[in-house]
Parts: sequence; structure tokens; C-alpha cells
Amino acid sequence: MQRLVLGLSIIAFLWAAGFASFIGRLPSPNASAPGKSDGIVVFTGGPDRIIVGMDILAKGHGDRLLISGVHRETSRDMLATLWTGAPALFDCCVDLGREALSTEGNADEVGDWARDHDYGNLILVTSEYHMPRALVATRARLPRAAITPYAVASGYLNSKGHPATFRAWGKLSGEYTKYLLAHLKALFSQYGN
Repeated sequence: MQRLVLGLSIIAFLWAAGFASFIGRLPSPNASAPGKSDGIVVFTGGPDRIIVGMDILAKGHGDRLLISGVHRETSRDMLATLWTGAPALFDCCVDLGREALSTEGNADEVGDWARDHDYGNLILVTSEYHMPRALVATRARLPRAAITPYAVASGYLNSKGHPATFRAWGKLSGEYTKYLLAHLKALFSQYGN
């Protein structure tokens, strides 16, 4: 029994230390414009991410935009209300991915879309707390692609980069656990090929 308690204590300590490191390494929301890319991808999760992705496209930082994980009841017309660029650019160059129901699904959609368009240079837009896991999953599908993270503020972190509320602590600890699992999955899939 003592060994079990000791083992669980070590695991809990390692998890807590890793979580602290994870929080400390989260990217700050981007304030400057990204470089030029082939394509821009947004992992849905709120209008803020979509608006940022659309703004980057409208300013010419990519040739096309994929909004991945769009709810089936969300129409192009609804999304067009968030668009501030030239209408012709939205009509020609904004693609909606409707299959993804998770981060893994987003990464699958992005991988298929990038290969269909022969894109090797992407800007990935998602919330700062979600960025590490989104990058792991996307890079597992596109190992040769250059992926530039473009983080959007989620409201879960305060000005010092710490969880802002008790709810934020819960959200971020859950995200850290999912991040660890994504790393394990990517590692096993790499050795499985």
C-alpha cells in the first residue's frame, strides 16, 4: 500500500510540475501581423478566433482560409457578417470545414485541406491555451509543413499569464491533460508507421 501511495504521489508531483511549466510556456496573444503563408487555418471555438483568422486573410497574409469545425447549422451568410474585407475574397477564398468535432478532427481537416491545396506553409489560429495541443495534432498530420502559431486571447489567463479564475484553473488543467495525451498519441503513431 505504501508503494502505491508513493507512486501516486510521484505521479501527482510530476503532473503538477508539468502543469506549472505548461502554463509558463503558453504563448502570449499575437499583437503583430504574421508573415506571408500559403494558407490560414482556424480551429473554431468562438467568434474571436474566426474574426482574427478572417482579418489575417483580408490583410493578405495567406491565399486561403480554412475555418475548421464549423457547426452544421452555421451558414456562410452568418459567418459573412464577421467579414470586414472585400466580399469577393470571402466568396472565393474562405473554406468551411464541417466534419471536425474535436482538436484531432480539426487536425485531420487541416491535413486534408493543406494536401488538397499543396500548402506547405500555414498560419494556425486558436486560443493561447489551446495552441500547444493544436500544434502537436496538426504537426502529426503535416510533419513537413511550416506551421506558424497565431494565438488569440481566451480570457482564461490574467495579465501575468496565470489562470484568471477558479474555472480557468479547471479548464487549463484539463487542457494540459489533453495535451499530454495528444503527445502520447503522436508519439505512438510516429512509431507505428
